[in-house]
Amino acid sequence: MKKLTALFLALALCLCGTLAMADELTTVEAGKLTISTSPDFPPFEYTDDEDNIIGIEPELLTLIAEKVGLELEILPMDFDSALLAVQQGKSDAVVSGVTVTEGRKLIYDFTESYTVITQAIVFKDGKDITMDTLKDQTIGVQRGTTGQILVEDDFGEDHVVAYDTYSTVFQALLNDQIDCIVMDDAVAKAYLAVNPGLVMVGTTYEPENYAFGITKGNTALLDAVNEALKSFMEDGTVQAIIDKYMAE
Repeated sequence: MKKLTALFLALALCLCGTLAMADELTTVEAGKLTISTSPDFPPFEYTDDEDNIIGIEPELLTLIAEKVGLELEILPMDFDSALLAVQQGKSDAVVSGVTVTEGRKLIYDFTESYTVITQAIVFKDGKDITMDTLKDQTIGVQRGTTGQILVEDDFGEDHVVAYDTYSTVFQALLNDQIDCIVMDDAVAKAYLAVNPGLVMVGTTYEPENYAFGITKGNTALLDAVNEALKSFMEDGTVQAIIDKYMAE
């Protein structure tokens, strides 16, 4: 009996702690963690056959929201709009394969990084495109990405064509409207798996850290999400989710 009483007391304390945390958090919509995302970014976020948004980040954010006592609300949109939604007060965080940059740190408060990617070049098999020859190519990118920032800085805007979604970027490549795409390597692999005839090579750009961009100044929410994220990283949950979707 004493053991059962102690167990119920412990559960009650855990529940009270969760509710207290949720009550202390300020979010766009009370009781919810609203995230903006671009669900054309497999394996990080994409839609299944029933139009449900799935992937590494939605699954991880569902767990994080539960841990801090909030319900997850996902707002799908293109990547550039997902970035802007936080600034416009429409979402609490941008969760869409967002690389931490010095410029973005001025706009968002970032969580700890949970994974690292590198930039890659995608093009039609039979072509010979490398970092050394990018300056001679028409490069496709998704608008707002670090890929766009990097290649425009290195080769000029005249060599770059930006699109709202990766589906349109890849369609442009298949239609020979562009010569190649510069994009995150993990996402490139997912697109290559369903687009035969395309290949990928690496770039010399520095590795990039993915994190979640929280509304600037919302320290309580940042700390709560960070605490939950760190616990899931320490117990292996984050890596298990990454491995699950990377294997598909």
